[in-house]
Amino acid sequence: MGEQLTIILVPHTHWDREWYQTFQQFRMRLVHTVDALLDILDQDSAFSHFMLDGQTIVLDDYLEVQPQNEERLRRYIQAGRIQIGPWYVQPDEFLVSGESLIRNLQIGFRRAADFGEPMRIGYVPDCFGHIAQLPQILQGFGIESAVFWRGVGAEARKSEFYWTAPDGSSVLVLHLADPGGYSNARVMPLSPAEFATRTELLASQILPKATTSTLLFMNGSDHLEPQNGLPAAIEAANILLAHLSAAHEQILAQHSATRHYDGMHVEIGTLPQYVAAIQAYPREEPLQMLSGEMRSSQYAHLLPAVLSTRMWIKQQNTATEHLLERWLEPLTAWASRLGMPYPEGLVRLAWRYLLQNHPHDSICGCSIDQVHRENSVRFAQSQQIAEGVIAQALHTIVATTNTCAPFASAKASESPVPVVVFNPAPGPRSETVSVVMQLPGSLHNAVICDESGEHMPFHIANRWRQEVGSMSFAREMVATAVALAGTEAPGMLLDMAESTLTGAMGQTENPYQIGRMHVDAAYAPGVARIEILIAQSKQAALRDAELFAAEQEFLALLQREDIHTLEVVAADQTRETIEFVAADLPAYGLKTFWAYPRGLSETMQKGSVIPLDTPVKQHNSIENEWYRVEAHAQDGTLTVTDKKTGAVFSGLNRFVDGGDVGDLYTYCPPQHDTLINQPVEAPKIEVVAAGPVRAILRVSGRWSLPASCSANRSERSARMVGCSIVSEISLVPGMRRIEIHTHVENKARDHRIRVMFPALYKVEDVAAEGTFEVRMRPVSLPRTADVLEWMEEPVNTFPQKRFVDISNGHVGLGILNRGLPEYEVVQDGPGVPPEGMAVAVTLLRCVEWLSRGDLSTRRGHAGPMEHTPEAQCLGQYVWDYALVPHVGDWEADEALVLREAQAFNTPVRALVSDQHEGRLPSQAMLLEVEPRELVVSAIKQSTTGNGLIVRIYNPLAHAVEASIRPAIDCTKAFVANLAEEPQEQVFWSGEEHEGQVQGTPLYMGIGAGKIVTLLFR
Repeated sequence: MGEQLTIILVPHTHWDREWYQTFQQFRMRLVHTVDALLDILDQDSAFSHFMLDGQTIVLDDYLEVQPQNEERLRRYIQAGRIQIGPWYVQPDEFLVSGESLIRNLQIGFRRAADFGEPMRIGYVPDCFGHIAQLPQILQGFGIESAVFWRGVGAEARKSEFYWTAPDGSSVLVLHLADPGGYSNARVMPLSPAEFATRTELLASQILPKATTSTLLFMNGSDHLEPQNGLPAAIEAANILLAHLSAAHEQILAQHSATRHYDGMHVEIGTLPQYVAAIQAYPREEPLQMLSGEMRSSQYAHLLPAVLSTRMWIKQQNTATEHLLERWLEPLTAWASRLGMPYPEGLVRLAWRYLLQNHPHDSICGCSIDQVHRENSVRFAQSQQIAEGVIAQALHTIVATTNTCAPFASAKASESPVPVVVFNPAPGPRSETVSVVMQLPGSLHNAVICDESGEHMPFHIANRWRQEVGSMSFAREMVATAVALAGTEAPGMLLDMAESTLTGAMGQTENPYQIGRMHVDAAYAPGVARIEILIAQSKQAALRDAELFAAEQEFLALLQREDIHTLEVVAADQTRETIEFVAADLPAYGLKTFWAYPRGLSETMQKGSVIPLDTPVKQHNSIENEWYRVEAHAQDGTLTVTDKKTGAVFSGLNRFVDGGDVGDLYTYCPPQHDTLINQPVEAPKIEVVAAGPVRAILRVSGRWSLPASCSANRSERSARMVGCSIVSEISLVPGMRRIEIHTHVENKARDHRIRVMFPALYKVEDVAAEGTFEVRMRPVSLPRTADVLEWMEEPVNTFPQKRFVDISNGHVGLGILNRGLPEYEVVQDGPGVPPEGMAVAVTLLRCVEWLSRGDLSTRRGHAGPMEHTPEAQCLGQYVWDYALVPHVGDWEADEALVLREAQAFNTPVRALVSDQHEGRLPSQAMLLEVEPRELVVSAIKQSTTGNGLIVRIYNPLAHAVEASIRPAIDCTKAFVANLAEEPQEQVFWSGEEHEGQVQGTPLYMGIGAGKIVTLLFR
């Protein structure tokens, strides 16, 4: 007598919110689907369960149209007949930040709680691979299992296994191993006999990798409605399945070497029920344990080229994530403790707009063109909200910062102008700052310094003034008015003029003051011109002798009989855009600098800021104290010399263009490709700035590229088009990176542009920043004998966050980026030295079809064959990346490469202020964390509003002792989970006392790969 197989059949729908149709078009189908589901649940009590794809946004999308059905939905969710959550949207994992994944789950949990209990399963059925830290993220929300399809290869012997994150935390994985994935039991036949036959066939396909006598059938697929009549079909089929025919027993026996089954039983169930059955099953051997990323394309399409499809989406997403994570959340948390009401609703809304672009078909760029036009609008909406709130927070913080000048000005009438510079990234760091100021007169003797008196290099980038208005007056009329007003005393005329201007401009709170007056008595025959420069000020003007002299000149003019007309012109006081080096900015804090228009009252010794070597001795090179950069005259590539180590890297910043006849999912070179790796003529090389703030080397090249692929798609066309590529390479005093800003005018189709960075050594692995980790990856994947049978050809392009680093252990080269998530280590070809290899970073990939079925690099379609001409990415594009030559590997020098990557993605901001006292010192930190290798990924208001959340992770392969000191008054500190619920109280100095003692740091050990969330109250 054999066992009975239990089949848990999970009715569900997989809901791509937008893809080959727009959101609104799919929403119409969603409304019809949920309406049908509610009707079925009303009418058939045996239809016990239905899963709404693990994402709660479908509830919001539906209820905007059908709000009257909210209580019906809530009733069935609370009864357990509809499973919702845990996600807000079904994300891509590699293209969004770790904080975005956490916010996604936080919002999903909160929204699910409005209706009932969220499904505590890490359901990510259709992601294009899975990050190594997903088990730790899921465990942070109390989720102990995951269900997915793509990314698992032959390393997984069975369909159930444990998956371990870098910190050692693990989840039980239910791999939807058979080719049907989350659709293996879609549209089951409602005829009992056909249902039984299909069940036996499907069970025989699943059994070889099963670890228990319970199997999982996923009854659904993309945008499918529930099957009405399913419970009745199951009930009837179970009678037939209770005793299998000898033929079917033999089929099952072939697929299960250890067990004999003589019957089956199918029941409608849920993923949690299936997990419980797997966990409760008695085992002789433990389940297999796997770790690392899941990026195999052996059994299912991985679709890795989505990393570079529509690259502008990746750039916009990265910029928006950093805006919210590095600026919006920390600054609003800080400002709310200084008097600004916390803008909870706006912060939440900015995140929602961003997360709505994170479903895999959206962020990956693999949808129809209209979908991605709407993505652009959501990015803009998120950014607009964030920028508005950030401006309020900046002003609140500056208003409570002590900006009183530390030194007297050389000229008492011209007060120093404070500039508060914010750095929400690791530090100390030196960065360039650009601000607009109104400073009187020549700035020949001007000084910008910090509170210690160190002078900062600066220059005027732009100067302008705007005419406010002009009017002609009869001289006699003005003379009479002045005489009646009695303005003979010095300054009386100026007071009267300022009052007149303030009234004419409708100003009541910020009166105008006259900063300069110029009298031209010979402007025209009988006409004198009086030009006055004005500015708004909250303080009375400090008059100087120069201004009093001009006043007397004007009064004398009123007595001249040869003058009949006075033409008065009022203009804004001259504005300057000033760039300066802000040195030694504290981490996660602010530092105030002061601009002295006429210098200091006493000679101050310049500090440690080292200016650029100027003038530049050669026309094609620049340097600072760390690096020398020279452009090659023939091809424009760069040679970088690390002045500290002597290491030389040459052939850098070489552009290589090749054909691409693939689709939005998969790169595919033409059978006969043409690679172009240099401009058609020697580029124009010029030094366009030579300090003292930065040196800029510009390389302008003209490239001739094939216009498209040929008609038969086997090669690139013979017709060529011209494209310009311009790179500006810049160095800043004190800064440990070489920044490159590249602009292209793309006129070609069906191609891929990459930028190459060679190294004169070979390595087996490179380091790349991932999600909450730095991952060592092989330069190439091993190719097994059966690779031709894989669903998709494995590739050596990999995802990165903010950097990839190639090091031989002695020296290394870090390549940083802003929103360029695809790299490959190339071992031969253009730009690769024979004795070394090169890192290639993808800049642009241009194709025209959502999916094609004729690719040599993938078997079959990955979606519908929709025409997507905007994916050719014609037009103007810009990219920002940077280089960090260094000693040792990426961990050397307190993880210099990682710290510079964070700084590069977080440009500083500055606000011009007036002088005032404040509760914050002129240099202040919101948070201090040591050692510097630790990464602060979040500083934010807690979701409950009761406390400050600080999230830190350890990217190192060993544990560290951390020192964490928040600059807020704390009474208690807790280790929290990722839902921000306190789990364990921690204490200062190892003593169980309440409150932080005189700013002492909190010490705690953080294990290798560990993500730690702290709640300070």
